[in-house]
Amino acid sequence: MRLETNRLILRLWAKEDEQRLFELAKNPNVGPPCGWTAHQNLEESQMILQDILMNEYTFAIVQKSTGNVIGNVAIMPYCESRFAQNEDEAELGFWLGYPYWGNGYMPEAVECLLEYGFHELKMKKIWCAHNVDNHNSMRVQQKCGFEFHHDEDYYSKELDKRVYLKVNYRKQSEKRG
Repeated sequence: MRLETNRLILRLWAKEDEQRLFELAKNPNVGPPCGWTAHQNLEESQMILQDILMNEYTFAIVQKSTGNVIGNVAIMPYCESRFAQNEDEAELGFWLGYPYWGNGYMPEAVECLLEYGFHELKMKKIWCAHNVDNHNSMRVQQKCGFEFHHDEDYYSKELDKRVYLKVNYRKQSEKRG
């Protein structure tokens, strides 16, 4: 599976991406705002790549101009989602490597995956959430037309703290202009 935008390729993760994943995910500005700790070593990145990222709905974001992986975007089906309530709903998740922040890459990747989710997967609603203090994720979701649904919180063993979320959604029928 491969999707493209003007500047990006969204493709499935591969074993060969493990070093690049570690380079991006070891930065403490990336994981904690998304609810996971910075990767400590290559072995941890290898395990996460194998156990979490290598599936049919999680995409490495590749910068066309360099061929480098710069982040991740996923459209999780109903059975994997924390928020989807029906089989025609999914959940979107994303993160971007710190050196690439502020260039509009994530809204571009998210819009591409929304298009895929609504038109190819026939989803009627796509959910997305962000930690209340993750303003970058909030801005991406606002730019991509997500609307607030509810607040939620949970205890994160990995971060050893309570995490507060804003849960948002976008419906298939919503037109963006």
